[in-house]
Amino acid sequence: MLRDDCGSSAQRGNTVQKPDLCGSFMLGGSKYDLDCLTSLDEMAAIADEWRALERCCGLPFIYFQSFDWCFQWSRMALQTHQLDEDTGLRIYTLRRGGEIVMIWPMVRVKSRAGVRLLTFLSEPLGQYGNVITDPARLPIEAGRKAWSLIRKCADVGAITLNQFPHASFLDNVLEGAGFYEWLQKESALLDLTAFGSWDEYHSSLSRNRRKQRNRRRSKLEREGEIGYEVHYGGSAEYRGLVRRALEMKKVWLEETGRCNLALTREGSDSFLLSLNGKPDGEGGLPEGALAQALTLDGKPIGIEMGMCLDGHYYSYLGAFDWAWRSFSPGKVQIEAAQKWAKEAGLRKFDFLGDPSEYKSRWTETSHSLKSCSVPVTMTGYAYCWAWKAYLRPVAKKVYAGMHAGLRDRILRLFGAGKKATAQLTQNNQNGQKAYAGKAAKPGKLNLSADR
Repeated sequence: MLRDDCGSSAQRGNTVQKPDLCGSFMLGGSKYDLDCLTSLDEMAAIADEWRALERCCGLPFIYFQSFDWCFQWSRMALQTHQLDEDTGLRIYTLRRGGEIVMIWPMVRVKSRAGVRLLTFLSEPLGQYGNVITDPARLPIEAGRKAWSLIRKCADVGAITLNQFPHASFLDNVLEGAGFYEWLQKESALLDLTAFGSWDEYHSSLSRNRRKQRNRRRSKLEREGEIGYEVHYGGSAEYRGLVRRALEMKKVWLEETGRCNLALTREGSDSFLLSLNGKPDGEGGLPEGALAQALTLDGKPIGIEMGMCLDGHYYSYLGAFDWAWRSFSPGKVQIEAAQKWAKEAGLRKFDFLGDPSEYKSRWTETSHSLKSCSVPVTMTGYAYCWAWKAYLRPVAKKVYAGMHAGLRDRILRLFGAGKKATAQLTQNNQNGQKAYAGKAAKPGKLNLSADR
């Protein structure tokens, strides 16, 4: 079980307010109650039930609905005043006979257009939207009735549901409701169970690809001693690596003319640093957050932060030392991370749904993701139809396809690039420097990929 820094509300001497009851219904002779949790105390009170459900459900793509992720994000959002009287936590729990059979972590927010929305909790830091449930114990029809109750009691203009897995329990519950973005994404996955060992996988690659990967590593080895480290959330080493990765990402954002509003938002760094993890979770598999580092003479030049849950590894944040870019440290680090995942007994290596060309060279399968917006009011209807379904995804695609120089000019024109990277610098300036990068070394400019 992941460590809970908060402890139960009873241990803290607080009285847990009874969750709001959104409604009840009967199905198949069983009574179902849909509750809405709106506070950290209420979340902490069901921590054990939440964790038990996320382990027994056997569903992929649910880490960003896990208790550790959701609780730590909610605490950060409240501490940084990102939630106010018009916004707030909306954690929906469905009970059958007193037992939790579904958890749907949501949050009420206000869009820039002023429309009140209900959306997946932790966006945009969370990468997959989903619900946690055990499909063997919860009929689809019960999920649909719960969804109907949520729509009635949400008190919002629209419900936006981004990047949930195709053909999942949630997908079947929604039954095509609302407006779907016409530019849908895909998760990029490597099935680690498709081969018996790492050497077998390496041998399955084309000759040219094997030579390319070996050549990259050999080039680095000529510069010094190569090492690889893995540290879990909660340790000083983990926090040091995450801080260093954010510093590296800041440089990459500046050099490539990009802006990452999620990572530069106030509190995002402390949130990522607060996540927990351990090497021997359920079934002896790694669990929770971890940070990996490719080192050269003991200094990290490529870092990856990721998370594990039920044998599924989520490759969340990759960064490299810009001074070593001509040596492709990010690509060498990816190969080392996949080798580690296979040897650790993990089953899936997931690059998440953000489209990047380099991912196709490291995966062999994908899973479709859907995003839809469901209007509740007439104002919400206009927001969903015009902005979410069409204009926003088109604008993002056009911007992503621009040359780095043009992106940089646009960011500087609006001041977004300087503001975002300055915020990231401020967030990290007080962090420990235990993992300072190696002195700059000249190299070729390569803007083709994040890694």
